Amino acid sequence: MIEIEINGSVVKAKAGEMLIQVTDREGISVPRFCYHKKLSVAASCRMCLVDVEGAPKPQPACSTPVNEGMKVHTQNDKAKASQKAVMEFLLINHPLDCPICDQGGECELQDVAVEYGSDVSCFSEGKRIVPDSDIGALIQTDMTRCIHCTRCVRFGLEIAGMMEMGGTGRGEHLKIEPFLREGIQSELSGNMIDVCPVGALTSKPFRYELRSWQMHSMPSVARHDLVGSNLFVQTYKGKVKRVVSADNDAVNETWISDRDRFSYEGLTHENRLLEPQIKVQGQWKQVSWKAALDYAIKGLNSHVLKHQKANQLGALASSTATMEELYLLKKILTEVGCDNIDHRLNVKNLDNAIVLGSNIKLDALERIDYALIVGANIRLEQPMINHRLRKATKKSADIDVLNVMAFDFNYPLNTENITAPSKIASTLASVLKSVMTSNVQELPDYLTTVEVDEVANNIASKLLNSNSSVIILGEHVVNNEDASVIANLVTQIAHNTNSKTLNLSVTANTIAANLVGFVPQNSGMDVNTMLASDMRGFILLDIYPQYDFHDLDTAVKAFTPEDTFVISLNSFKDNTVAGYSDVILPIASIYETSGTQLNINNDMQSYTAAVKAPNEVKPAWKVLKVMADLLELPGFHYVDSTQVVAEISHQPHAKHIHDECINLASKHNGISTIWQSSPYSIDAVLRHSSALQKTKIGQMNSAYMNPASAEILGLSANDKYLGVPVVITSVVADDCVFINTNHATNTQEQA
Repeated sequence: MIEIEINGSVVKAKAGEMLIQVTDREGISVPRFCYHKKLSVAASCRMCLVDVEGAPKPQPACSTPVNEGMKVHTQNDKAKASQKAVMEFLLINHPLDCPICDQGGECELQDVAVEYGSDVSCFSEGKRIVPDSDIGALIQTDMTRCIHCTRCVRFGLEIAGMMEMGGTGRGEHLKIEPFLREGIQSELSGNMIDVCPVGALTSKPFRYELRSWQMHSMPSVARHDLVGSNLFVQTYKGKVKRVVSADNDAVNETWISDRDRFSYEGLTHENRLLEPQIKVQGQWKQVSWKAALDYAIKGLNSHVLKHQKANQLGALASSTATMEELYLLKKILTEVGCDNIDHRLNVKNLDNAIVLGSNIKLDALERIDYALIVGANIRLEQPMINHRLRKATKKSADIDVLNVMAFDFNYPLNTENITAPSKIASTLASVLKSVMTSNVQELPDYLTTVEVDEVANNIASKLLNSNSSVIILGEHVVNNEDASVIANLVTQIAHNTNSKTLNLSVTANTIAANLVGFVPQNSGMDVNTMLASDMRGFILLDIYPQYDFHDLDTAVKAFTPEDTFVISLNSFKDNTVAGYSDVILPIASIYETSGTQLNINNDMQSYTAAVKAPNEVKPAWKVLKVMADLLELPGFHYVDSTQVVAEISHQPHAKHIHDECINLASKHNGISTIWQSSPYSIDAVLRHSSALQKTKIGQMNSAYMNPASAEILGLSANDKYLGVPVVITSVVADDCVFINTNHATNTQEQA
């Protein structure tokens, strides 16, 4: 630490840090446009000029390192004159369109111009005009307003990892524009709106809606991935108008993904469920909440409870449900004497399910020196976790990948091993054998016949020689025939190399579901057993079978029988749901309910409703509480959701005991199909966000296979596989079809 003097006051600073960091920490105002705390220093706007004693001319605070005894003046005549001159220069071409600019009221240029600008300009030439570029469905451009701070360019290069914007031309012909005609394709592109200090880049869905001072801002948490990014929901007259990021260095820093930013559009979709409905003689009838709940309770009693058939009642929930909703639904089933509960709807074989803990924090990911990624396209599936890995690679971390297909990573990979699904387990077994051999450990029987190749030796060597390594298991492995074996091998490799593990095969709020025990206990049935059994009743929470289940036909057949009473709690209308349900209860969606998200850090992040749900729509936790009261079940006297969280925190949490044995005998037959929903189709509110669906990521719909697999299947590039257009490419492993689609699972063609 050193001492410097700023405006006559002595302050402490770290040797070598930039002057603007010191002034910000001390609360000393220094104007700026190009400087951003999370981006590299460009020193291009020159707005932060300050007077440093001994320097012949003013120095930019953003690029001037401090040193012992430095004396700085930020408000003397010399500094102010420089700042005013720069301000006048930046405004010579800026249009006077503040009344119609969406940035009005939160514009850094406006704020600085009020204090440092002048009402008289020496510039009398005509202002230049820059044509706008269409850079996609999310970002609106008005590039005549651009002041060339290059924040958007640096964000793309340094954070998004895709340099899609850049400066072309020189002097007054300099323009910031996209390099490619298809516009911005990054999954983090919306952050360019936040970093732009003027109105050059604004939100296209929010265009000409409101001013910032008209909206009420509520802190909240994103619910689409394992991070739970912190954000602010901005509302007006009871409607969500915009979502922006909130700062939390331990979780999302200052960034959010596009799906977190723009999913709110789905809330006002015409497909919203707005009234309770009951099915009378095969016809749907809108009724009051009292009538719907009475009908639901009578149906449960007549079909299940009065006949002492509680063991034939099942409860299934989406992984996007809040922790409170999951807990209350489980409690209802427990109180009526039933343990048939599950949230693992997309797992084909629950005896072969992945059980793997995550023991590394998000901020620690950027400090690793080696990572092995198994079965994941992290950039699209977990964009904020991918951002941390990208930061690690910028500090020289090595990344190895074991995938069925080559994906477009936005950082350099050490090796990208394209491996058939049937060979992932044997490859990891080879790595484990190499590790144990290097450690001079006795080999277990299942490794004695395993052959170790160069790939396994390289991975093992890096794991053994790294100081901080992590093994990441992704969701492409969920329905692999060796899923549990792969997870157990990862556990053993991590144990023998002192590596951390990160389980990305879970999604959304699955960690909370596991915490409250929303899986069958004792003699309870899991989801697949329920669907294959003679059930008399179901309570379904936020489920859309054609997207949530691995087998749509089996699920619908289980829900459809006349003697099976189905209560569905949903936010959006759905023909499939309407086909099998007896009661549909409209529940609040994202931002309309209070709740708790448990992220990969095990941070229990609670939030309140930013807006009231429309019409007769109610929060699901309240609906479940009233259902329990009508069933006359004890222990449901909750006034608000915080009481539910308090009760959960005092409950013992059951630990799932799983089989840790490793059997390397191959179970694979034929060609494996990995069905992966596109990042903007993973839940109902995203599927109803029109702006996201117009993006290239939202329109993903391809079945990738290599020429050999296509020949076996008798397919060509003009055909469809399971209803998805075929793309034949050499970057896919043998005996594998990787489907990335925004469409529902096409089980009819699979059959």
